[in-house]
Amino acid sequence: MCGIAGSTLASAAVLARMRDRLRHRGPDGMGLWQEDDGGPGLAHTRLAVIDLSPAAAQPMTSDCGRYVLSFNGEIYNYPDLRAQLEAKGERFRSASDTEVLLILLRREGTRALDRLVGMFAFALWDRETSELLLVRDRLGIKPLVYAPLNGGNLAFASEIEALKAHPGIDLGIDRQALSEYLACLYVPAPKTIHRGIRKLAPGHMLRWRNGSFKIEPYWRPRFTGGREIGVAEATEELLPAIRLAVVDRMVADVPIGCFLSGGIDSSVIAALMAENARRQGGRPINTFTMTFAEAAYDESRWARRVADDLGTNHTELAAGSGLTDLLDDTVAAFGEPFGNPTALLIHDLSRKTREHVTVALAGDGGDEVFAGYPRYRGGLLAERYRRLPGWLRGRVVAPLSRFIPESSRGRHSLRRARQFLAGANNCNSEMYAAWVEYFDPAERHALLGGDGRDGGVPGRPIAELYETAPSDRPLDAMQQTDVLSFLPGNLLAYGDAMSMRHGLELRLPLIDHRVIEAVQRLSPELRFHRGMKTLLKAVARRLLPDAVVNRPKQGFNPPMGVWLKSDLAALVAQRLTPDTMAAAGLAWAPVARLLDEQRRGRRDHSLKIWSLLVLDAWRTAQ
Repeated sequence: MCGIAGSTLASAAVLARMRDRLRHRGPDGMGLWQEDDGGPGLAHTRLAVIDLSPAAAQPMTSDCGRYVLSFNGEIYNYPDLRAQLEAKGERFRSASDTEVLLILLRREGTRALDRLVGMFAFALWDRETSELLLVRDRLGIKPLVYAPLNGGNLAFASEIEALKAHPGIDLGIDRQALSEYLACLYVPAPKTIHRGIRKLAPGHMLRWRNGSFKIEPYWRPRFTGGREIGVAEATEELLPAIRLAVVDRMVADVPIGCFLSGGIDSSVIAALMAENARRQGGRPINTFTMTFAEAAYDESRWARRVADDLGTNHTELAAGSGLTDLLDDTVAAFGEPFGNPTALLIHDLSRKTREHVTVALAGDGGDEVFAGYPRYRGGLLAERYRRLPGWLRGRVVAPLSRFIPESSRGRHSLRRARQFLAGANNCNSEMYAAWVEYFDPAERHALLGGDGRDGGVPGRPIAELYETAPSDRPLDAMQQTDVLSFLPGNLLAYGDAMSMRHGLELRLPLIDHRVIEAVQRLSPELRFHRGMKTLLKAVARRLLPDAVVNRPKQGFNPPMGVWLKSDLAALVAQRLTPDTMAAAGLAWAPVARLLDEQRRGRRDHSLKIWSLLVLDAWRTAQ
């Protein structure tokens, strides 16, 4: 796991500054390659996980001298790929997956991408053709941003802050991106908050040559399956696939562990890790759980139960409201506004976990892949709800839904009911957008003051993505949308940024593309046969006690509603004022209304308020 950066035209000093801003991603080594000073160059910072020797240092040049690679990530099937290459006469000077990737790319070009199992973002420079290839992994686990420059040149990096060290980049605010941030609490790819910087989308590659570049996809999920088999048969197929994904991610030359919340996702991973450790005759695996003083948010007793059942070396790490002191450092890690406060928890959890291990497996993606969100149930119920008379839905139910109260103490059922009744009358794409977006189009229009001609136009990022789904069946389209938006733009973004802030490598078995491809071939009726996570629960029953499998779902979120009334109250008063909002380009009246409704307990706007605090913190840090 590392940091990468480079440019088709930059001085060695610029490349070094870009590299230095990525030191936290790779504290074990730093490298730089350049054709000549002022020409194309690649930079690298190294977190040594596989082959800790200098032979695996990067940027790495091929034996023939033609190709230079700067690679961030892990190729989990590299031992098999290496054996295949050795059978064809290739010889290796290191034991790294980097060299396997380099030789595979030299031999097969971009056809090699189909053979990779892993997470990766890499840059390959061809010295013979003066061509740059940038590639991001299928799901977008590893980040990659780039900036077109004057004269047709191009710069890139793992993080925005590193890219900002390169001269000639337009760092002006993209107002449309700001609108999408308010909608999603993150800026969806391919935009960033800056006009001159863009994200390479998951499953895409960029080719640059002779002053121009082209971007094209090489992989995309397709939730279109129609296989009608039984749950038992599906379990027989999925359990080995998930087991393989976990075992592949346990290969490392450094200590490893597992984030364990006590929920289905992380518990399945921990169970399979413990199973593999026993099979190999190794010591108990390390598991780590964050605890909360607020009972509605604390899952530690469930995590402890799983850990005791599996016999893990379990560590509990206490969280507290002091986490909000991490605001500025969290903002700096993203390089742009990022409004999901769960990032604070991962920041603290990663820092404390890194004191024990270098690699941690986590259950991110289980909800998207195995249909684990309550909104999926809502999307399926909406079809039945629309069979009610239109006058009843439009004139009675929807208006009355506005009066449903909400809780700011971690209980979301009333809020979900209100959102369902308010949005289920819309077409599927607009309905789903209303459920997953935070500031709705009307609120964003009021905040940004857009007239439809400037960058303040609200936009429809989630609805537009939903409408591109290859299947119009609701569950297919909802999962397709989340795997392409909420997963990479939100969960994977904070997982990478926060873990790499502390030199911790996160590995995510449940979004192994082989697992996703196996699930998406199955019919929606099977994926949601008995409610949320039908198939993963069936797998879990083979590995865990029924009490763990059947427990109510509980998300991993901080108690923002509680904190806003206590520790965060002074910060809100200081940062959210008419002057600060005007400096951010936002109108004050809508913000004042949010604060008033939150204070009076009429609505839970805690995430919206936090996103505005983050926006002001980012603005003042520029």
